[in-house]
This record gives sequence, C-alpha cells and structure tokens, in this order.
Amino acid sequence: MTLPKWALAIGAVTGGAMVLLSVLWTDDEPLEAGSPVAAIVNGHPIPVEDVEIALEAMARDSRNALPEDSSQRALDRLIDEELLFQRAIDLDLPRNASTVRRTIVMTMIDLAQSNADLTPDEQDLRALFENNPEFFAAENRYRIRWESAASPETNRARPAAHPPDRMLTATDLRRYLGESLTASVLPLRAGEQIGPVENGGRFHWLSVIEFSAAGQPEFETHRDRVEALWQERAAEAALEAYIAELRREADIRIQPFSGE
Repeated sequence: MTLPKWALAIGAVTGGAMVLLSVLWTDDEPLEAGSPVAAIVNGHPIPVEDVEIALEAMARDSRNALPEDSSQRALDRLIDEELLFQRAIDLDLPRNASTVRRTIVMTMIDLAQSNADLTPDEQDLRALFENNPEFFAAENRYRIRWESAASPETNRARPAAHPPDRMLTATDLRRYLGESLTASVLPLRAGEQIGPVENGGRFHWLSVIEFSAAGQPEFETHRDRVEALWQERAAEAALEAYIAELRREADIRIQPFSGE
C-alpha cells in the first residue's frame, strides 16, 4: 500500500495532541458534534485538529477541489494509521525492526539537540575562533614546475597531469601531484626546488616558481563558519548531556569483557 504525500505528513504532528487527549478523554464519554475528538481507536483518541491538518495536506496535494467526503476519507486514513501503529507496538517493531529502531533513535537525537541553545554571544564566537586557528587558517599558495623521468639520468619531461600555470593551494596541488609529492612541495619557497624524488616508479623534480604566504585569518571573514562550528558543538554537547541523564536514571548492568 502506497500512502499519498498528505498521509505521510500527518504522523509528525499528531503525537502530542493524542497524548494530551488520551489524558483528558475517557472511553465512556460520547463523541458528540463539536467534540475535540474525531474518533477513539482502542482507547486512543484522534483529535479533530488532526483531521483538519490532513485535509489541508490533501488540498495542497490536489489540483482540484476536494470532494464532499474528504473529511471522512481523512479520518479513515488516520484510523488506519493508528491501527497500524498500534499493531507495530504490539509486535514490538521499535525494538525488533532495525530500520524502525534507527528512525526512532535518530528522532530522539534530533529532539535532544533541538533543546540546545544555539545562539552564541560574541565572546563565545571569538573564543572559539582564537582557540581553533586550524579550522580557519588560510592556505599558502604555490606556482610550480614539475618534471618527471624514468630514472635520474634520463631526460625529464613535464607530466600530462602537470597543474596549471597559476597560484594553487596545497588542496589544489594534491589533485595533480598526489599526497606524497605535494608534501615535498609544501616546505619550499619561491626559487627553491627538490629532486629527484622517487614516487610511483618514476623520479620527479619540483620547483616553486612563485610563493604567497597565507595571511592571518580575520574573525569577521570567517564569522559564519565560526558560528556554524559553535552550533555544531553545542548540539553535540546537548546530546551528550541528554544521554548522560538517561544513563543516570537507567538501571544498566554490564558484563565485563574478557581480559579487562
């Protein structure tokens, strides 16, 4: 059975209302016109508000006006969804089905991180910037000449993978030279050269024609990146604190591993 888009969107918004109504509503109360409950399925209420949300989703998905029985169709879909959900709980799918379990775990991670305060002040951002220069430092730039030969005695030639004749960062050079030869270039400055260097069964000569040192990074230039890093770390800290609280409240018994 393939659910339409509007049906897939409903589940994300129904949980909180259902929990509240299950507390406030009892099975023996009649479902009269004007009731906030549209249906009760095995003791679990389906709020009228959820039917209205479903209708709005159906209207967005439809190019035509909704038929007169749309409210009933929306309610029927919600009832079907509730029955399937209840059966999933009966079958313990949140524990036994790996994809369901992972979805629930990821939802809980999002919930824990959503409570994090992700609004840093100026002092926090500047401290992060100053204490983590490796994240924001610019790269030196090089213009190089690269020659290669089968042996140190044979004629050298410019490899087909030679980088373009312009200033390039180390990150750029790695795409042309590979990690090992790029590492040989990085200590060099303008006018310096190295070789022969053996790599990949050939010998290489590398010269730096022009060199430009990276300037000192400025906070304002990297402000967006600093804030993104701060928010990432704040979300991680919120998750760690949430899990630590769960561990404190849990009864956890661990079998010692052999050798420990």
